[in-house]
Amino acid sequence: MTDKSSRILLLDIIRGVALLGILLVNMRTFHSPDFLKTYYGITTTYHGADHFLSLFYQLFIQMKFYPIFAFLFGLGFYLFIMKTNGLSLFIKRMIFLLMIGLIHLIFLWYGDILHLYAVTGLLLLFFHKLSSKKILYWAFAFLTFYHVLLGASVFLPTDSGFDQHLIMKKIDTYSIIYEDATYKEWLFYRIKIEVIPILTQLPIAMVPILGMFLLGLYAGKQKLFVYNDSNRLQIKTLCKWSFLMSLPIIFANGLILSDLNISPVWEALTHFLTSLSGITLCIFYMSSLYLLIEHTTFKKRFIPFSYVGRMALTNYLLQTIVSLCFFRVFHLYEKINLVEGTFFSFLLFSSQVLFSYFWLTYFQIGPVEWLWRSFTYGKFVPFKKVKQRS
Repeated sequence: MTDKSSRILLLDIIRGVALLGILLVNMRTFHSPDFLKTYYGITTTYHGADHFLSLFYQLFIQMKFYPIFAFLFGLGFYLFIMKTNGLSLFIKRMIFLLMIGLIHLIFLWYGDILHLYAVTGLLLLFFHKLSSKKILYWAFAFLTFYHVLLGASVFLPTDSGFDQHLIMKKIDTYSIIYEDATYKEWLFYRIKIEVIPILTQLPIAMVPILGMFLLGLYAGKQKLFVYNDSNRLQIKTLCKWSFLMSLPIIFANGLILSDLNISPVWEALTHFLTSLSGITLCIFYMSSLYLLIEHTTFKKRFIPFSYVGRMALTNYLLQTIVSLCFFRVFHLYEKINLVEGTFFSFLLFSSQVLFSYFWLTYFQIGPVEWLWRSFTYGKFVPFKKVKQRS
C-alpha cells in the first residue's frame, strides 16, 4: 500500500470512528427532550444500568468526538489547499456546506454542526499562510480562552430565576410537539424554541472549533498523518502524554458524576472537566488509532469504519433522518432508555457500514459528497466507478 493510500485510509478510519461516537452522543437528543433540559440546566437522573452507561458516556464519549471531527476538518482544509491551491474553491465549498447545514438545522435537527463548521472554516483563510509554530500558538490560545470562560462559569450565580413548574410545562409541551404535531407545526415550533437560540450562540461556539481546526491545520503542515519513523516517535509521545493528562481529569470528573444528586456548581465544574478531557482524549484516541492501524490485524478490524468515513457527510445526515423518522413513526419519543438508545445506535451504525460498503462498490463517493464536489468545481464530477476491462 502506498504512503498516500495509507494516509487516506487512516483519515477515513478516524472519521468513521468519530461518526460512531457522535451518533452515540446524539441519540439522546433524537428520542428525548434533551435540548430544553440542557437549556434550563435540568440534569436527567439515570438509575441502574442507565446510570453506569451515562457515566461512561460523560467520561469517555461526550465532547470527545466532535473535536476529532473538527481536527480532521482543519487537516482536510490543508490537504484541499495543497491539492487545488484555490482559495475561491474553498469559499464555494464552505458556502455549500453552510447551505446544507442550515437546511439540516432548520428543517430537521437543532444539533447540526455543519453550519458552525462552514462559518468557522472561512476563518482558516486568515491562518493558512502562518508558520506551523504560530498556528499552534493560536490553536492553544483559542482553546485556552474558551476553557477559561467555561471555568469561570463555575463561579457564576447558580439560581437561574426560572419557575420550575413553568419549565416542566414547557418540557411537556416540547415532548408533545415532537410526538404528535404535524411537520408544519413541529417546524415553526422548533424555529422559535431551538433554531434561534442555537444561532445566537454561534460566536462563542466558534471559539473551540477554530482551535481544533488550527490543530488539524498544524498537523497537516507538519505532515503528522504520514507514516514514517519521525512521526511514529512523535505520535507515541503524544499518545503517552495525552493519556497521562487525561487520567486526573477523568478521575476528578468521575468522582463528581458518581453522585446522583450533584449541585449546579458541581454540574458546571463537571461540564468544564468533560470539555477539557475532550481535548486530551481526542488526541489520545487519534494517536492510538495511528499506532494501531500500523499492524495488519488491527487495520483489518478497523477497515469497516473507513467505508462510513469515506461518506461522512452523507452518513452524518442519514443518522438524523433515520433516527427522527424511526422514533416518530413507532411513537417511541421519550419511551426508550439510554441502554436501548445505545443498542439502536450500534444497529444504525452497522447498517451504515453495510450501506456504505455496497454504495462504494458502484460509486466513487457518497451522494451528498458528490453534490458538494460538483458545486465546488461548478460542474458534474465523475460519480460512477468505471469498470476495468480485463
